[in-house]
Amino acid sequence: MEVLVPQLSPATKDRISMTRMLCVLGMIFVHVPDGINASPVYSMDTASMGFLLERFIVEGSGRASAALLSVVSGYLAAISLIRSRGSFKVLYQRRFISIFVPMVFWGAVTYLVYWLVSYSRPTFVSDAMTLLDKLNVVFFLTEIPSGPTTHLSFLRDLFVCVLLSPVLLLAIKRFRWLLLLGLGFVYVLGYDQNGVIILRTLVIFAFSIGMFLALRNVELSALDRYLPVFLILSVCSAGAVVLVKGGAAAGLVDVFAQRGLEFNEVVLYPLSRLFSSLTIWTLTSVLLGGWCSVQVTRFSPYLFVAFCSHFLMLTIVFFSLWQPLFGGAESSLFIVWFLAGPFVAMGIAIMIVKIALKISPRFAMLITGGRIEAPRAIV
Repeated sequence: MEVLVPQLSPATKDRISMTRMLCVLGMIFVHVPDGINASPVYSMDTASMGFLLERFIVEGSGRASAALLSVVSGYLAAISLIRSRGSFKVLYQRRFISIFVPMVFWGAVTYLVYWLVSYSRPTFVSDAMTLLDKLNVVFFLTEIPSGPTTHLSFLRDLFVCVLLSPVLLLAIKRFRWLLLLGLGFVYVLGYDQNGVIILRTLVIFAFSIGMFLALRNVELSALDRYLPVFLILSVCSAGAVVLVKGGAAAGLVDVFAQRGLEFNEVVLYPLSRLFSSLTIWTLTSVLLGGWCSVQVTRFSPYLFVAFCSHFLMLTIVFFSLWQPLFGGAESSLFIVWFLAGPFVAMGIAIMIVKIALKISPRFAMLITGGRIEAPRAIV
């Protein structure tokens, strides 16, 4: 049976670019520093409106972003394989440059900065005792260490998915429902297990869904008319996560805990990711054209650097400038810092890329994964 190659129209490409922009901004929200080392514990009776807004954004668009980006990556990888009739050499070469090399660069830079800081104060570097621990900080060989490089582990899993994509494509062709159901089962119930090939099963599950959509040549605009429904469901599911984390439905949470399960991980997180992902995607159909599309085109070349560098750069800005002047998470002004975080990260990324271009066009291409080219005047 001949597989039809999905056609990436200009409108679809624009939607994918806008989706990436919204997802990366959502992921940055998750990592806006607040001076608190552990996840915040709160009660609905004492939490401020600003804090609840932060949690709502994190549990909604923030939690969905990695999943939707994985779907998009799987979709594009499948198209590349279908067009090349199964030849994966070009796909591997491109993704090595665009994903793996920048991951290692930014992981190494972050490790170096914290290593230098560790001479004056304790940092996460002190927790990396063995050689494997240190390698995991940058390469994520066997686990995802908790710290300022954690977000880069997403790139590691994404690159591994690309390496597995020829096998995944073949498996989806022959056993699509069995494979997707199996991966979905592992994702929902295997959240507390650490894999070695794939560290977060969510990534390969969502990546496979994207490949399935491409292989079946699914019409990507088919659900656009359901945006209001997805938006309501997204708000409800994210709100439910916030409520449960604030102490609601304690009895139900205990019932799951008695069976060795976490209610949020098994029920609420998958729903939040699903409905928020569908909301983001269908929302792009409304945002296409006009001012939003202009801004996406304008800032897309810097988006990847913003993702890679945001944890390090926002941490530096927060502890050196914001916290001394305005305080940390306890301040009433913290919500301003939180909402501005992704845009601060984007502004810093623009400066980094422009400086890199002046230093060396090749260096600029390296840190952006080949996503930006030097102006002809510089070459």
